[in-house]
Amino acid sequence: MKLKKLLIAGVAVAVLLPAQAAETVVPLPVVVAESEAFEIVGRLDENSLLLHVDRAPTNAPLLGATLAVEAGGKEIAAAFDVAAGAYRIADVAWLQPLRAAGKHGLAFTLVVGDEADLLAGDLVVEAAAPTAGQTLWRLPPLAGAALLGGLGLLAAGFGWRRWKQRRGAAA
Repeated sequence: MKLKKLLIAGVAVAVLLPAQAAETVVPLPVVVAESEAFEIVGRLDENSLLLHVDRAPTNAPLLGATLAVEAGGKEIAAAFDVAAGAYRIADVAWLQPLRAAGKHGLAFTLVVGDEADLLAGDLVVEAAAPTAGQTLWRLPPLAGAALLGGLGLLAAGFGWRRWKQRRGAAA
């Protein structure tokens, strides 16, 4: 009876506990720059820096502006991406220094018709750090099931052997 309880407990643990450790999630780097007239919110993804520009008082998007961004002494023009409704910088060489962990100061020069504004913001890139509960090894689900099945067969074999010994001693 004790063996049966141990087997049920082992199966419950194997089913309820995940076989693979959770991946460390690193948030996308974000930059926010604001003035009295305009707002810029940008996200650095795998391929580009996508910048949403709008008027601060009304939150109306600016679709026909000229936007230049400076980082580390290098300036680049952000092209308007019609599909995204935002401005995009996809120059790999210009973006490469921004992918390093830390704070990166960005200066934005925005020209809309006869209006112009200079905005500044920090792009914060967080480093991927392992969590305290992250395991050092992973066991694929199929291997875990095979291991659990093997342990179950081993326990059943010992149980059957013990039952045979008791039955033989009683006769």
